[in-house]
Amino acid sequence: MVLITLVGKKLAQEGNEFVYLGITQKCKNCRLKTVCSNLQEGRVYKVVKVRDKSHSCSLHEDGVVVVEVEKLPAEVNIKEKEAEATAVAYRPIKCNKVLCKEHESCVPNIKEKEYKIVEVIGDVECPKGYKLKKVLIDDIK
Repeated sequence: MVLITLVGKKLAQEGNEFVYLGITQKCKNCRLKTVCSNLQEGRVYKVVKVRDKSHSCSLHEDGVVVVEVEKLPAEVNIKEKEAEATAVAYRPIKCNKVLCKEHESCVPNIKEKEYKIVEVIGDVECPKGYKLKKVLIDDIK
């Protein structure tokens, strides 16, 4: 599903991917905030079309551009047994090893809810010995 939003001019190129981190304090009083902040926090989006319309912005020095984006599946680690299903009630892995290369996939910034499993990528080497699988998950429509 394609969404219309605004991104900084430097990011507004077809094929660029970005993680939406949420609305900033600086944007709270902007008249365009509903268009800029219409994405899900922590999710990755891909710019599929850049439109001709741009606006000035107090956050982005070159302003913002209207773009069409699509939400990409989230890459996360889940317990091995959960990966056998077609959907998962996602909960982050309880882990405090922030320097682990898998930490971002074990504790991503996405909502705890039910997702469909789009693809099982494979096994995860966990320094704590947890039996994990890396999967792509997406919203259940």
